[in-house]
Amino acid sequence: MNLNKKKFIKNIYILFLSFFFYACAENNTESSLTIVTWNIEWFPKAENTIDLLAELIIEINADVFGLQEITSANYFNQLINKINDLDLINSWIGFRSGSNNSTYQELAYIIKTSSININQNPYTILNQEDYYFAYREPYVIEISYLNNDFLIINNHFKCCGDGLLENENTSDEEYRRKISSELLKQYVDENLSEQKVIIIGDLNDELNDSTINNVFNSFLNDSTNYKFADMNIALGTETNWSYPGWPSHLDHIIITNEIFEIFSNPRSIIQTFHIENYFNGGNNEYNEYISDHLPVALQLQLNP
Repeated sequence: MNLNKKKFIKNIYILFLSFFFYACAENNTESSLTIVTWNIEWFPKAENTIDLLAELIIEINADVFGLQEITSANYFNQLINKINDLDLINSWIGFRSGSNNSTYQELAYIIKTSSININQNPYTILNQEDYYFAYREPYVIEISYLNNDFLIINNHFKCCGDGLLENENTSDEEYRRKISSELLKQYVDENLSEQKVIIIGDLNDELNDSTINNVFNSFLNDSTNYKFADMNIALGTETNWSYPGWPSHLDHIIITNEIFEIFSNPRSIIQTFHIENYFNGGNNEYNEYISDHLPVALQLQLNP
């Protein structure tokens, strides 16, 4: 590995500061909630993945990490232990969907419990529709922060496809993602209509597809109640897209209308973390040791 550890950590610290500089320049960061969605490809990819990822998580220092592709419960527990061993200030807890014996691409949360109250431990929803969700049912956690209750739904939609939506073809990847979006929206509409809901994850499709092929139409067509917080990233240049290997933006964060006002605060921000730039080998080295996806972070400024 070409990475100089001290230089790496210094660079990541600079990255963290640059991301939050605008939001923190005129405001106390203790009044903001930061949520990261991050596909950690086939975790762990290498022998040093746990060590590197623990250091990254501590330096990014978000309140909630929603992860995808966590294939090992044992290694995930090692990651949580490593984070708590290295972090002398904060306390962390981890949750992973699936059984301890599962080697499937499970969903997970890492929560900074020194700042976040967990109202209810994670649970899955829409289990009867697991086929459409590629047997990765949405994973929900209920939290509170500064007297605000939030419900976060972590997802990893079906991958791949040809970019063409074949309606009523249940084996079509795009159709499965479309149905997943519709089921998820219906669940929120019927059960969480007055709650602050944040939908995150690797949704494996692009927001700027044509209407006829767009799997997110159910959300996009209800702009009164839902907003893709990362829409400007998706519509911007590929520089900030979350999947650099095949330039596309696949990792999304959706908020409900109960959060619109908070998100409209100029000090609320969303951004892709360009962690690959702080590896000596760039994206190739980041891909080798961490993931083929970049993390996307949302910071909500809760005080005016």
